[in-house]
Amino acid sequence: MTMNSNEKVLYNTVLLFGAPGSGKGTWGKILGMIPGFYHLSTGEMFRMLDTESELGMKVMENMRKGELVEDNIVFDLWQRHMSNAMLTGRFRPHKDTLVLDGFPRTARQAEMLKSTALVKAIILLDCADRELLIARLRKRAVLELRADDASEQIVRHRFTVYDREIQNNLAQFPQGLIERIDVSAPPIHILALLSSALDSHLK
Repeated sequence: MTMNSNEKVLYNTVLLFGAPGSGKGTWGKILGMIPGFYHLSTGEMFRMLDTESELGMKVMENMRKGELVEDNIVFDLWQRHMSNAMLTGRFRPHKDTLVLDGFPRTARQAEMLKSTALVKAIILLDCADRELLIARLRKRAVLELRADDASEQIVRHRFTVYDREIQNNLAQFPQGLIERIDVSAPPIHILALLSSALDSHLK
């Protein structure tokens, strides 16, 4: 936990970046099970919205098309979720490290995040083989009934959106924070690399 001159708490934060199917949600959940870590997936946050509300319909329409949700909407929902997590004791900003999966997704969101978070490490889950990621998403579409994974055309569009935004997004942070991990490797190898990277940046 760090404070600025106005005594405002900045959340110690780890960012998980990666293309669709790279395993952000999986590895985020694993980290979230470790004492002292709190995992937040913006995708799950969006899917919890009332789909009959105006906001819920707008967000779901973006997700179905493979497009990004507007920056201001994402940031507002994220702040509300964090306030609730602190009020209920699920996230303790003085003790816990926040693991963010799916936010920020644009350079503007990255700038907005800096007002509340101190980024300690960035884990870039990388995979050159997009066909491998597409196969994973097909499987997830069946197992989790994820409509946004069911259409290959939409999935490939999501890759295009990710490729368009990721470099500008990463450029908002010190390059020394970025750790690239090849997610085509066996899971136990990924876990070892992830643990080593976090140990290096968080100790």
